[in-house]
Formats: sequence, C-alpha cells, structure tokens
Amino acid sequence: MKIKSISGVSKAVVLPLSIALLLAAAPVAAKDAKVSGMGIQRCSTWTGWKIAKSGELRALTLEWSNGFIAGHNIYSAATNDSQSSVVVDAKVLTALLDSFCEKYPEQRILNGVADIVQSLGGAKINVAPKSSSTPGAPESLGQPRSLTPEQRKQKGTSL
Repeated sequence: MKIKSISGVSKAVVLPLSIALLLAAAPVAAKDAKVSGMGIQRCSTWTGWKIAKSGELRALTLEWSNGFIAGHNIYSAATNDSQSSVVVDAKVLTALLDSFCEKYPEQRILNGVADIVQSLGGAKINVAPKSSSTPGAPESLGQPRSLTPEQRKQKGTSL
C-alpha cells in the first residue's frame, strides 16, 4: 500500500495524530462550543430555500447536517457512549428537517438536526445559541434548548 505525504508528513502519522488530538479535546466539550456554517441559519431560511427552489443551498445544508451527524457518531464511538450511531438517507433527512422547520421557524437548523439525531436513537445534544459579540461570528452554544419528550407531547409534536 502506497502512503502519500502531506507537506512531508505521511498520512500514516497524520491520521492517528488527528484522532489523538480529537480525543484529547473531548473533555473540553463541556465548555461552550463554537459553531459555524449552514447550521446556524434559521429554520425559516431553510423553508424559504424550499419555496424558492434553491436546491444548491439546501444541498449544502444537508452536507453540513451529514457532517454534524458524522461528528456525533465519531464522538459517541470514541467515548464508548451507549447511544447508537445515526445514519439518515438524504430524502429522509430532508423530510425530517422540513417538518421540524415548519413547526419551529425561529429555531436554528442545528437545533433541527440535533433533534433528528436524538429521535433516531442518538445522544441528546443540548444546543442553545447565545448572542455573539462580533457580528457574523460563529454562534456559541450553551444550555439545553431542544424540546424534551414531555414538552413535545404538550405541544403535540412527535419529532
């Protein structure tokens, strides 16, 4: 097997080092996380893209969502979390995100994806955006904002 190098460092060294750095950073996850990308958009924006038939923006958001789900799966596996890995077909993910965003237009896409992950057997992911001091800066995530199963039952939602 031929191993290519990245700037003089072999991939055989980079991959294990990257995983080690990821695992070393795991205890810090209790602090506020910085999130950027399509997930910080409001659900109303996602729904607007559907109405405007902006397939490219929705596709980019689905790719972001799949990356988020992959991160969940990697973290769960690395921490021996008892939660299941989550795998979602693009059509199913689109329908679930459409449903969430129609019900909660002011929530962020991130909240919808986190809710979908949990509803499919993944870990409960607590997300609540805090206001950023710098306009355009990534959002800071803190205390829980996702609805609990009891809150969903009271509101008549099943996601």
